[in-house]
Amino acid sequence: MRSDPLDSLAYLQLVDKGILSLDTDLSQYYPALKQATEQVFRGVNGEGDPVWEKVATSVTLRMMLNQTSGFGMEFLNGVQSWKKYSGKGAGFVNSCKVGNLIHTPIVEQPGVQFQYGNSAEWLGLILPFIVNQSTEEYMQENIFKPLGMLNTTFYPFGSEHEGRLVPLRYYDEENKEWQTLQSQMEGLTLPRSMADIEYPVAGGGLYSTTSDYTKLLQALLRLLRTSELAYPQGALLSRESVNSLFQKTLPETAKSALADVMNMRPPQPDDFAASGEWDWSTGMAVWCPKDGRRLGKDENADEGGWGRRAGSAGWFGAAGTMYFVDPNSNLTFVCTTQMLPGNHPSIAEMRYALEKQVYEVLQV
Repeated sequence: MRSDPLDSLAYLQLVDKGILSLDTDLSQYYPALKQATEQVFRGVNGEGDPVWEKVATSVTLRMMLNQTSGFGMEFLNGVQSWKKYSGKGAGFVNSCKVGNLIHTPIVEQPGVQFQYGNSAEWLGLILPFIVNQSTEEYMQENIFKPLGMLNTTFYPFGSEHEGRLVPLRYYDEENKEWQTLQSQMEGLTLPRSMADIEYPVAGGGLYSTTSDYTKLLQALLRLLRTSELAYPQGALLSRESVNSLFQKTLPETAKSALADVMNMRPPQPDDFAASGEWDWSTGMAVWCPKDGRRLGKDENADEGGWGRRAGSAGWFGAAGTMYFVDPNSNLTFVCTTQMLPGNHPSIAEMRYALEKQVYEVLQV
């Protein structure tokens, strides 16, 4: 499951407590982060030497939360060029090995460009050095158990989990059929035991259930829709922090790159993601069309069709998962699969049809 919003909850709780601020430079808690963000890697020149650019500013918590930290997407040229040149961090970050994360430098200037890189993984790695607990212990105590998420963990091992894990399936292009992953995929070594996890990969290493994840989204929706006067003491997050999960944070320089990411997800309307129609909050992508239209496409419907309304926030995962909160429709949505790639047409079309059916049945 995607655990980005849970990372955000953990760190926003620390902001609420005054331990951190959104402008905190997190490298003070973890020296390897400072080393990875001291210079910007810009590729390799004709002589085979690395090209470095002086960094303009420190990486802050805000940048880590809104994906403008400068850490690059795993499959794009910046990170791949570094791995080919250095021979370090060759495996995917989801392999739960510290070395796959800490040896890869930033490839963009901090705070300038959106890249869905490894910020969440860094946050999961650093959290214990701030709270003096493991990431699992902190989230169990402060998020999972308070929300009743009793089937959520980074460590799904032991008798209580036996037989409950859905196997990962992948699409075999050669044979044109879905296959169950029997061993491991090249570059991606999925953990099979506690000993395989050097640190909990906080971007995509969470194991949960559809109902547990719904509890998280419903809690956020309730808090978001609670009036100032009725806002509960001791709530999961302060009013300001809850609001921040649904508010735009990206600079103009970052918006077109986010639109490019969204347009990689079929099937979509032709004008699905113009620059500026999507933004990123302190933890999720936010749908914010300038004309207020809804996300679904139905040319025969009134008021711009069905689907998510402006202000909705959520994200998706590599294995076909997707979630969002639509505050203006008073609705949360969770779809879970274990299918790679998650944007395969059969998965994408299923999610699209399911979302449309939900809105039409509920008439919201």
